[in-house]
Amino acid sequence: MLHRIAVLADIHGNLTALNAVLADAKQRAVTDYWFLGDLFLPGPGAEKLYQTLAALTPSVWLQGNWEQGINAIMTGMGQLNDPSQVYFARLTEYLVTHLSADHYAELVQRPIATTVTVNGLTFQLAHNQPERSTGHDLYPDEQQANFDHLAGDADVAIYGHTHQQIMRVSKRGQLIINPGAAGQPYSPYAKFMADQRAHYAILTVDEAGRLSVDFCKVDYDIELELAVARDQQLPYLDLYEHLRRTGFTSTHDQALLAKVNADNDYITEVQHFLMPKRDH
Repeated sequence: MLHRIAVLADIHGNLTALNAVLADAKQRAVTDYWFLGDLFLPGPGAEKLYQTLAALTPSVWLQGNWEQGINAIMTGMGQLNDPSQVYFARLTEYLVTHLSADHYAELVQRPIATTVTVNGLTFQLAHNQPERSTGHDLYPDEQQANFDHLAGDADVAIYGHTHQQIMRVSKRGQLIINPGAAGQPYSPYAKFMADQRAHYAILTVDEAGRLSVDFCKVDYDIELELAVARDQQLPYLDLYEHLRRTGFTSTHDQALLAKVNADNDYITEVQHFLMPKRDH
């Protein structure tokens, strides 16, 4: 049978963008969904976001580096050595108070990579590399050998993490795809960075195993997303507004985060939140 698969990655708590993507995918008669990880944070989406993705019954659902970082915080392995880590811990606190315990447990048990065969085509699916969810080695300007490693022995390799839509080939000619970020698109090129539509890709595999790839970009209501963030009292709201309007994150802006953390006493709040976990 013919398969038309919507490939999603890096929603990052942006349910408004996801809803727009799903409406577009439905119009395009998608038959399955693959999700490559990083479902939550820094956006406000939590339990309803999880339920929305689960309702699709995606045949692939991976976790990414943000899920693994969230779990590190929740298992007492997180650090508070710099303002960025306080930022991540405070957002984790927000998430776990808005997500059911059962869904949290499901989230952090999902794999970071898997292999799927569709009509004779083998797909290597990962958030980043198959053996680890983080790193910069699959950014578009990195070495060819990194992409060859990702492809392995698969016909097609698909990954997320970099938030950029990519199609290239391995040294052997295997196809390598990144669908971009559904909730937080990025480009180092200013004209493309200004286009903050939600990204995803559709794979069409016919009965003979012939593959077509469509990169999609979907408009969504950014002001509605920000209204949700305000209503949910999302921590670091000003930074999220900046992110949604420009595409630029503040995750590693240590000076800015230090000021916001101090102004809101987030360090004390996070210490109290983590204390039982560290004592345990």
